[in-house]
Amino acid sequence: MEASYHYTCPLCSQNCSVERSLTGQNVVCPHCSQEFFATVPDENTEVIAPEKLPFFKSGRKKLLQQQLQELVADGEMSEQDERALNKAAILLGLKESDLNELTKEAFFKEFNLIQRRIEKAFQLSDQDLEEIETLKRKYGIKRLTLEGTADMFRRIYLIETKGEMPSEINSGLMLDTNEVVYYGVGSTWQQSRVRSNGYVGSSVSIASGIRGVRFRFGHYTPMRSEELTPLAAGTLWVTSKRLLFQGDRRNTKVEHKKVVDTEIFLDALKIEKATGKPDYFLMSPEKARYITALIGALKA
Repeated sequence: MEASYHYTCPLCSQNCSVERSLTGQNVVCPHCSQEFFATVPDENTEVIAPEKLPFFKSGRKKLLQQQLQELVADGEMSEQDERALNKAAILLGLKESDLNELTKEAFFKEFNLIQRRIEKAFQLSDQDLEEIETLKRKYGIKRLTLEGTADMFRRIYLIETKGEMPSEINSGLMLDTNEVVYYGVGSTWQQSRVRSNGYVGSSVSIASGIRGVRFRFGHYTPMRSEELTPLAAGTLWVTSKRLLFQGDRRNTKVEHKKVVDTEIFLDALKIEKATGKPDYFLMSPEKARYITALIGALKA
């Protein structure tokens, strides 16, 4: 139900209520049938509740939710809108916490659409930030901290769209001249290895008639399979010249110019090299996507 405001008719001095959508224009007094101009309510404007309130709290919250959507329809939650909603909540027998809960639910319903788009693209673009700021103004959200992978998605966008490299980090590594480190992540290094899993086939032994001598026909074939095998656990570093893995048992390095392709899995990053077997480094897809962006920029 739309919010209403109290007015006093300047012609007959009778009290009447006017729906919010009719403010700022001429309205007809229900008592004297004369027109008067309904000014835009100020902070002293009183919001009146429906004549009959729902018994259950859920019904009253639904009415408050409707008023919230009407007030934010213009794209901005003003101080006047906030006062009107607080008054409406009181008249509906609700608490400030109920209003805050409804506001957050409405905000995150729209915010989650933007968030899913960001996560799908692995990028936090300028447009995304603008839409988030617009949404904050719409619902009067004063503070919103983007956590989790937001910073990494923003850096991916800056690297790939604007060519802005991240800040250098300290690693304690022995580096070449003019070599710097951009990123480090805990990982496990894996490569494919061929393993033998027994034998298949048949063989028949026949006596030759000579003591101690038998003839054997047939043969056995070894069963082999290729499996990813952990080689070491440690840290994968991305420097300005190479990928450098420091492990507990073994180390490896791959120069960026020798990386011919990358592939992101749900739990690993695959590095295809000009020579040798591919390397697999276990990590989340977000971190793998960030390393891929770094490699692409450093190879360019």
